[in-house]
Amino acid sequence: MVEPVITKITTDRWKVGGVSVVGFSHIEEGTPCQDAFALKVTNCGRLIAAVADGAGSAKLSHIGAQAFVDDAVSRIHALPTADEFDPERIADEIIATVNKTRETLIKTPDDSESETPLSLRDFASTFLMTVADAHGGAFFHVGDGAGTHFMTDNTEAAIVSKPENGEYANETYFVTMDEWESHLRIMPFDGPVDTILLMSDGVTPMAMTKGCAGPFDKFVRPVVDFLKTANRQTGETALFNTLSADNVRAVTGDDKTLLWAIRTPE
Repeated sequence: MVEPVITKITTDRWKVGGVSVVGFSHIEEGTPCQDAFALKVTNCGRLIAAVADGAGSAKLSHIGAQAFVDDAVSRIHALPTADEFDPERIADEIIATVNKTRETLIKTPDDSESETPLSLRDFASTFLMTVADAHGGAFFHVGDGAGTHFMTDNTEAAIVSKPENGEYANETYFVTMDEWESHLRIMPFDGPVDTILLMSDGVTPMAMTKGCAGPFDKFVRPVVDFLKTANRQTGETALFNTLSADNVRAVTGDDKTLLWAIRTPE
């Protein structure tokens, strides 16, 4: 059995967690999970969380995906918390951090026997981040996957950061591309904030409606309702089992990552 990649933090303001499940196609090919996520909550209750999906064709995309989310979340977490939320300032910090991570990755030693030197393409990854508190927040998004913010009693009014695909449905954009900054989309949202989900494209077919117009209520509502009340071990195990189920595997063989952030009473 493949062990889940899991982390979970509970504070007096948020119940936050995430799980990554290796897709069966990657298991068959002997490749690692190429999804990654990272999350932190500041002392004043600001959530910083990110999900990345490494390109299946890039041999070190799992390293790139983890580096991009780790570096960006750590950087934004370290910023002084201003009284006024400024998405443009955060976007500037994300751009600077991603570019620094790109410079670091290209210096990674190549342990393979390939005669071709490593390039940024070998670390290709999407990027999806949210920064939020009780009063609102924003999504910062390059490539596919989806982010959504909604009140659990009204998913129809959800705010969604949709995937951006290329000319073909299976094409997308990566933060390793030369013009990646032109594909960074910023989507602010107002509070009150209740529930935020970030997901890789391996989860969107189950968790989102057609065209990623909004959360698919029959999947999302029971999952969120359960995570609100479950203890850490129970919630993590249940979500891992859900994303590993045969009916989910039948939809896609891709890696699957779902990160959740649910506000708790202050």
